[in-house]
Amino acid sequence: MTRMTRIRGSNQPHEQHQQYSQRVFAVGVGRWRRRHLKVALILAVCIAIAVLLTSLLPQPWSDVASNARNGSSRTLPTGSEHPEFTGPNKYEALTAWNNLHTELGRNILEDGVVTPDELVEVRKAYNACLSVYGMQAKTITDSNGEAIGESVVPIRGSMSGEQQSSIVSQCGTESDYRWLEPLANIQASEQSTKESQ
Repeated sequence: MTRMTRIRGSNQPHEQHQQYSQRVFAVGVGRWRRRHLKVALILAVCIAIAVLLTSLLPQPWSDVASNARNGSSRTLPTGSEHPEFTGPNKYEALTAWNNLHTELGRNILEDGVVTPDELVEVRKAYNACLSVYGMQAKTITDSNGEAIGESVVPIRGSMSGEQQSSIVSQCGTESDYRWLEPLANIQASEQSTKESQ
């Protein structure tokens, strides 16, 4: 039989238990730290991948200002060939003609009149341009259903007001909506004035 000798005042089993508890605690904390370190590392990698993928996605609104400055949005050559516009809006029609960017715009304005159906076609081109940048033009109507204005609203993404204004201006110019819409409104107003007299 082996005798265990104990030194008086020594609490050997308690000390052994305490050391064991400290080792278990250290191992547990080590596992906890390793687990959280792994989770943090995985999250960091996921965030880095997301940022990388986001930076690779097309951002069509990012170069709007440079497009306007460097002339990548040019008018069609005018020369001296243009229709002989007549009537009270001949100067507005000539100004519009000289600033048109599309064959569609030229074909519409060739006769000097922008009909509501023709304006719908130009508006489609304008909205197609806006949709590339995540925006859409909506018509504001009064209680009778008459158009009284227009609002351009974002349908996806986010950008500053300055970027939105640049895009609206660029798309209005490139689709010829900027020039044909006011001319159509003037002509429609004159037509309704004639009809009411």
